[in-house]
Amino acid sequence: MSEKTPTPYPSSKLRFIDVLVLIVFTFTAIFGLYLFQQDLMRSIELMDVDPAGIIIIRNNIIQRRHENRSLWERLFVDSPVYPGDLIRAAEQSSASIDIENNDIFLSENTLIRIQSRMDGTGSFQVELQEGNISVSSGADSGGITLNLMGQSVHARSGAVLDLSAGADGINVQVNEGTAELIQNGQSRPIAGGSVVSFDAAGVERVVPTIVMRRPWNNARYLNSVREKFIVDFEWSRLNIAQGEALRLEISGDFDFKNIVNDFTTTANSAQAALDLGQWYWRVSYNDAVLRRGWVTIVDSSGPALSSPANGSLFRYRDNYVQLRFQWTGRQHAVGYLIEIGNAEDFSSPFIRRQTSATSLIISELGQGTWYWRVSPVFQSVFSGESGFSRIGSFRIDQLNAPLDTSLDMSIEEISAIELPPVIKPEPLAVTRPEPVRVQNRESYTVRPGDTLGRIANRYYNDPMQWGRIAEANNIRNPDLIYPGQVFIIP
Repeated sequence: MSEKTPTPYPSSKLRFIDVLVLIVFTFTAIFGLYLFQQDLMRSIELMDVDPAGIIIIRNNIIQRRHENRSLWERLFVDSPVYPGDLIRAAEQSSASIDIENNDIFLSENTLIRIQSRMDGTGSFQVELQEGNISVSSGADSGGITLNLMGQSVHARSGAVLDLSAGADGINVQVNEGTAELIQNGQSRPIAGGSVVSFDAAGVERVVPTIVMRRPWNNARYLNSVREKFIVDFEWSRLNIAQGEALRLEISGDFDFKNIVNDFTTTANSAQAALDLGQWYWRVSYNDAVLRRGWVTIVDSSGPALSSPANGSLFRYRDNYVQLRFQWTGRQHAVGYLIEIGNAEDFSSPFIRRQTSATSLIISELGQGTWYWRVSPVFQSVFSGESGFSRIGSFRIDQLNAPLDTSLDMSIEEISAIELPPVIKPEPLAVTRPEPVRVQNRESYTVRPGDTLGRIANRYYNDPMQWGRIAEANNIRNPDLIYPGQVFIIP
């Protein structure tokens, strides 16, 4: 029986491949660490740079890459943005950025760059490289300049614009206020209700379109009535005859597979009753979409009160009771306003305080019946008002010490006590006590929450001196004092 010759192991070839793989992985790791170190150093450098703005609303994936950086990073609400930042909104994502009191709203698949001031003065500039943005310039912002494929547009204070840029060109729509188109050093005003459009070659074109008066394509509404919210749609026509039909569709999804409202009208307005949530809309003419956007409707009614429970009773002896107020949260709320008072109309609340949490600890309430309510607080980009919660109530009483029971004895025990003999004083030795003279002594009126120790500390800097006040005012039980009493301070 012949033996099989073993196949030689290709050790030299495997060793070479192993070494090659090791080299590749080592180089990749070193290069990754280098990029990380560069990004870290640039992050440290940014600590000395004033931000250009801040993210105020974020939906889904929003990323930022600073100039000369290699890595993208995720942005969240309250994240700062800096000059030179590239900011992009992914598919079905959006964000609002506040830049010097200008609200810049990024629709999905949008890429912008924040640019520094050209001459060191004036507002920052925003370059729209692709996608769609909406700009709402604050009344006291001084406006903002936008660059679109070589075209420069300046939004004046109070202006509201929709802008788009892509392979087929750019569009600038002024919904409200005025803007300026700057070309070759020349300024051309764009009035509200106007649209300016350029093709990819930079040639101005005339296209059938509409200008949305309301809602803006990222409108955000507060609904405090717990009913469907009425959204008014209104537009004006450009290069479209008045008798021509337009179609308004409203859907619960971006792809318009779940259409909840469908209007075909020759008018320039329509109304839709919508529930809470995010709703997408588009207006079409001859199957061509002219304008699209979405509205967000949030619940701004008062939250449910959790603690203290309605009708609760709290007692304290020396120190005010510490109460923890709790309530349910509201989506999109940035804070809550709590009011506490001793009247149900809250005409003059004892406490009116704002917090970002859904609870608050308060230890400032004395004896009495108290009423409280809470209202959610939203950012100024939301239109509408917030409601207050139902009114809750509770009572606080000062706990009195039990009466002295040292003399609580039976008749037999009392009779068994040996009393010292009664010595009748000599008649001449009997004198009547003189009345207490208070003209040289200060008086004090007891307030809710006061104790003899607190009063003594106020006048003697020593709470243990309460006995002097008790003796001067014939107080037999130091825990039995109540508001309104007038004490003489010896």
